[in-house]
Amino acid sequence: MRYIPLLFMALSLAGCVSQRAVLVNERGEELTCETTGSGFIASMMVSNKQKECVSDAEKRGYRVKEQSN
Repeated sequence: MRYIPLLFMALSLAGCVSQRAVLVNERGEELTCETTGSGFIASMMVSNKQKECVSDAEKRGYRVKEQSN
């Protein structure tokens, strides 16, 4: 029973996440939003940071050209 917390900790630290989006404006200028992290909690933070980056760029007149998860 005392190994369960250790197992949970090991599983929550495992894994790697990377998200990337290339955005372009009307003048053809490109901007890249790229966010990486590892572990379960970091994967949620990566998603939020990526959405925030893309949203900020769209407010400045950029649109998504390509996106990968």
